[in-house]
Amino acid sequence: MQYDYDIIIVGTGPAGASTALHLVQIAPELAKRTLMLEKERHPRPKLCGGGVLQDGEFILSRLGMDIDTVPHVVVKEAHFQFEGRGFFIARQPVSFRVFARDLFDQWLADEARQRGIQIVEGTRVRKVTPTDGGVIVETDQAAYTARAVVGADGSLSVVRRAVPGARTGHTARLLEFYIPPENTPPENHDKGIFDYKVIGQGVQGYVWNFPMLSDGRPARNRGIFDLRMHDSPLQDLRPILQQAVAEDGQTLEDYALHSHPIRWFDPEDSFAAPHILLAGDAAGVDPTYGEGISFALGYGELAAHELKAAFARDDFSFSGYKTRILKSRMGVILKRRRRLAAMLYSIRNPNIQRLIWWRLNFLLRWYVETFLIDWAK
Repeated sequence: MQYDYDIIIVGTGPAGASTALHLVQIAPELAKRTLMLEKERHPRPKLCGGGVLQDGEFILSRLGMDIDTVPHVVVKEAHFQFEGRGFFIARQPVSFRVFARDLFDQWLADEARQRGIQIVEGTRVRKVTPTDGGVIVETDQAAYTARAVVGADGSLSVVRRAVPGARTGHTARLLEFYIPPENTPPENHDKGIFDYKVIGQGVQGYVWNFPMLSDGRPARNRGIFDLRMHDSPLQDLRPILQQAVAEDGQTLEDYALHSHPIRWFDPEDSFAAPHILLAGDAAGVDPTYGEGISFALGYGELAAHELKAAFARDDFSFSGYKTRILKSRMGVILKRRRRLAAMLYSIRNPNIQRLIWWRLNFLLRWYVETFLIDWAK
């Protein structure tokens, strides 16, 4: 059978773009017959805190890309606290950077185009159907065939539905809003705050306070993350977030609220099927903090190597992709973060949380700095 493409990548966010860019680097002959499909048109809105840790920078640097060329905010200190006490991490030269996702994703897509990757925007994938020798990708514009498909289409992935055994749960809830520049205080613009005080209110997560850019001016991103790993009554996040931000003199009624899911990583999940790979949020990202961008870039690198090996062997079962993920440095860190999240968010007693954050914070900081970051270095 003659296929339209060797590879179709669904989604042009960090996971999809990373897959394409790594193919250009390690398998240029495959990159020439790769198609990327995007349901929106760049620059397209994307709800996301926009934080990129140094691991993401390491990956992009190896691709010959300079992250400094994209407008962003430098966060020098990342503060982790419970009821005002905890610890902070100050990495050199930065702890992390915060990007507007519409500009960041457009930069990635533009770079992929410049390196020869074909991208079709404004095309929504409706269905993915594996065949004996490949995959049929049906969109609202046309149908395409390929030897392999990469599902990099986010937490609500359409491609994921074609993967037998892929679990339907494992999604965290997020609720966020943006404080415009005119209402943003000038202090603490280089600090990002993760406050876990909401654990005592039944939330398996934290409230955040990040700097951001809005039209090139300092602004703030506020929100709440609820992992939903352990069975417990479903909390209404609005009043909990309102209580948290009221301490800073803010009220939710003054802002537009946005919500979206994040699929979190589970090592028991399925990440592939014959002719299909999952990457980024479609596969599952960090459950501790909800960090997605750096891990999405890491998934793209692993997916590209899996694709190269599949075409070299003419074996598209992708039976080794899960092992590739789990044994990679990224996979090891994701498993560690999942264990930390399972422990931390299972403790609902505020007194025990105070013991961890107030008395044992030096151990928590040591563990984070030693075992949870710098996996892509």
